Amino acid sequence: MTVLLLVAVLAGVGPAAQRVSGTPEYVVGSQDRLAVVVYGEPDLTRTVTVDIDGTFDFPLIGRVKAGGLTLRSIAEDVAARLRKSYIVNPQVTLEVETYRSQVVYVSGQVRLPGAVALTGDMTLMDVLAKAGSPTPDAGAYVEINRRPVGGSTGTAPPPAPERISMADVRRGRARDVVLSDGDTIFVPKAETFFVTGHVRNPGPYLIDDGLTVAQAISMAGGITDRGARGRVKITRLVDGKQVVLKGVRMDELVKPGDAIDVPPRFF
Repeated sequence: MTVLLLVAVLAGVGPAAQRVSGTPEYVVGSQDRLAVVVYGEPDLTRTVTVDIDGTFDFPLIGRVKAGGLTLRSIAEDVAARLRKSYIVNPQVTLEVETYRSQVVYVSGQVRLPGAVALTGDMTLMDVLAKAGSPTPDAGAYVEINRRPVGGSTGTAPPPAPERISMADVRRGRARDVVLSDGDTIFVPKAETFFVTGHVRNPGPYLIDDGLTVAQAISMAGGITDRGARGRVKITRLVDGKQVVLKGVRMDELVKPGDAIDVPPRFF
């Protein structure tokens, strides 16, 4: 998704004449590259990089504060200061050429893990798309770790991780989850369980949250005519030891690593 943020300010003209795109306004940060155009003044048109202190140098007016400000605010400031430098009715356009200051980090089961630049108000859906989308091995949820208030130097404890189910991601509900600079997205690898015995398609399967034994057996094609529905058992790892659970109910929840076995019927 290509996001273009463009703000044009006509200095000395009323608000009705200002041209502003409908894209949510981006807050500029250090290392962002900005294309600054002053119409009719080719010597003033240039690309600048916001320094670590949040400012950049511009002809005739010196240092310009940009960090923490929107494109609109920066353009208004440049236009006002150029007007004081005897540029008549300066028309200033600012555009983000390269986003470098605000990123979220995506790890785990996505095709393109790493940093994703925030280009305005981006949602979880937008960022996952930028990361190449989850792989077939992705688990049943996406975990979001929010940056602590005040950044790395903040005194507030980090917020608890947020979990969004992969089902909600597929339904498009992740469009409502807006991300912020420094957030970390983790897509875990899917955990598996096994179905053995008298089912039509025995083998390993990916587990979903809230999966019951009945649903797990259905995923394996259901019980054959020779299978005993009332004698299903589960081999489960408990405190490092394998435990066999007998007489399992169909509404029992399946846990990662479970081996569900459907034994033969007694004739």
